[in-house]
This record gives sequence, structure tokens and C-alpha cells, in this order.
Amino acid sequence: MTTNLLELLEKKPEAVDEDDLLVVENLVIQFAAEKKSHVRAVNHVNFNLKKRETVALVGESGCGKSITSLSIMGLIPKHAGDVLGSIRLNNKELNGLSPKKMRQIRGKEISMIFQEPMTSLNPVHKIGKQIGEVIRLHTKASKEEIKVKTIEMLKKVEIPRPDKIINDYPHQLSGGMRQRVMIAMAMACNPSLLIADEPTTALDVTIQAQILDLMNDLKDQFDTTILLITHDLGVVAEVADRVMVMYYGQIVEEAEVTTLFTQPKHPYTLGLLNSIPNLEENKDRLDPIVGNVPNLGEITEGCPFRFRCQFALEKCSTENPPLFNIEKQKVRCWLFEEEGEVS
Repeated sequence: MTTNLLELLEKKPEAVDEDDLLVVENLVIQFAAEKKSHVRAVNHVNFNLKKRETVALVGESGCGKSITSLSIMGLIPKHAGDVLGSIRLNNKELNGLSPKKMRQIRGKEISMIFQEPMTSLNPVHKIGKQIGEVIRLHTKASKEEIKVKTIEMLKKVEIPRPDKIINDYPHQLSGGMRQRVMIAMAMACNPSLLIADEPTTALDVTIQAQILDLMNDLKDQFDTTILLITHDLGVVAEVADRVMVMYYGQIVEEAEVTTLFTQPKHPYTLGLLNSIPNLEENKDRLDPIVGNVPNLGEITEGCPFRFRCQFALEKCSTENPPLFNIEKQKVRCWLFEEEGEVS
């Protein structure tokens, strides 16, 4: 292990704001590679989530969004990769906890809605048993109390005939219904933090809107903080309070949702917004971002976005910019070196 990683592990966390629910500091996620000692999927990421807010983490596939959420959940096996840095929930350090202690936290204090409910739900167990298992693991409820709570949660996610649905298998439900079951399971023990990884990707537009409204309602009912992982900026505009844009394992821009949509600064954010259809503009074609996200380990110096950036400077090829604070925004781009202060 290199010296700088040892220093990272030994670094003491800073004081936490009492309104912070989750604080992530210097998060590095790396995996063993054949020709190199390791490659980094997430590179020195820092962010915080306030209590009762919805924060969206956006970017293309391969930018590091989902792997960041898995590290918070403690779902990256030690033999598969290294998770370095600090992950604190309610000022309690999660990184480094034993699998047993993390199991006590998952489902109770942190829950996750995965991208595809059909592969996340167990096909051979009934819906009632799968939701009830979460309640059984984290409470001392009796068998009858678990059944009552399970039906209550299905009612909260607006599933009709919940007393009948508990005896159904996942394949008997529609995609939207399965996603509602996943939400009911995630919220069964009133977690402080809900991580939603592309919760509406496989659903049609009408069902998407219903799921987003449902998540907002449950957030208000349970005082839950939501980390929303998505590449859909339409979803972000609908539900998020704050947005973090991720590229090649780093946060490249962070701002309140209105600010990000009206005053985007990073060239990557501009590219994402320009690739969205706009009813007020008469365009024959959208403006896609040229190229693809680089493979892990491919970029070792300079700004990882420079190969796709129309504003790239000579400095971008040798130095990766820090995050600059510009009023209410943070942006990782040399174009704003003189305008902002290093975060």
C-alpha cells in the first residue's frame, strides 16, 4: 500500500455539522488489476447529506455512482476491493465495521432500492415473507405483528389488496408493483437514509411519476434522507434538493438543483444538459457528448474529461483540477481557477 493511502487511513475525520446525517470523506475505492497494483473506481470523493434532504448523484454509466452507494452499504467484499476513507452515519464510522455489525445497520438505519426489482427480489419466496424478514431481523415483533406491519407497509406504498399480495410471488406482479414492494421493504424499519439506485429506469413514464411521488411522500412521513443515483436529469429536476455530478470516479460539480439547471459550470454538466430534449428549442438533433467514459486506470494524470471537452486548456493534460468553491457551487475545472477558491 502506498504512503499516501496509509496517510488517508490515518487521517482523523473533521467535526460533523449536527444537521449532517451522512458524511463521506476522502473515499477511495480500488480494485486489483492484472498489470497494475490497483485501479481506482472512486478517487478521493467528499460529500455530505443533510437530514431530510434528497441529493442526486448523476453521471453516465461507469462514472462510479453505483459503486459509491455500495460502499456506503458495506456491500463491497474485502477480497474484491479496498474501500478507504471515512463513511459516517450519525457520526458513527461505518467503514471497517465487521459484516455482522453492518448487517445490523443495513435495513434498519440504511436501506437501498436496487435498479432492477426482479433480480433483487427472491423469486422463490412470497412477497410477505421477504418484507417480513427485514422486520424480523431488526425488531422483536411476533409473527402476527410482522404480518400486520407487512400489510401496513404495502398499504403505504399504495399496493391494492395487500392482504392478498403478501401471498404472491414476484413474477406475479408488474414492474411498477415490484418496485413498490422494494420500497416497502426498504422503508419497513424507518431507516434514516434511503439509497435509491436508478429506481425508475425500467418503468414507463406514468409509473415513474407515481414512484417518484411515492418516494417523496414516504420521505415526509418517515423524515428520511434520500441519496438518488441516476442518469436521468428529468428525475433529478423532479425530486432533488441538491445535485452532485460525477465523472470518472470524482465529483466534478455540486450545487442546489435550481442553480445546476440554470447556471451549470463544468463542461461535463453542460454536455449532460445539452443532450436533453427541450420543447422550447427547435432542434433536429440533440448535442451528445463526444466519446465515452475512459476505462478504469486509463487516465493517470490530468483532467479525465479533457479528451471530450471543447474547452480543454494545455494545463488540463498535466494537472487534475481541485474542486473550486464559487458562491453556492463547487466545480472541478481549471476554467474557474481565478474565479473560485479551492474547496
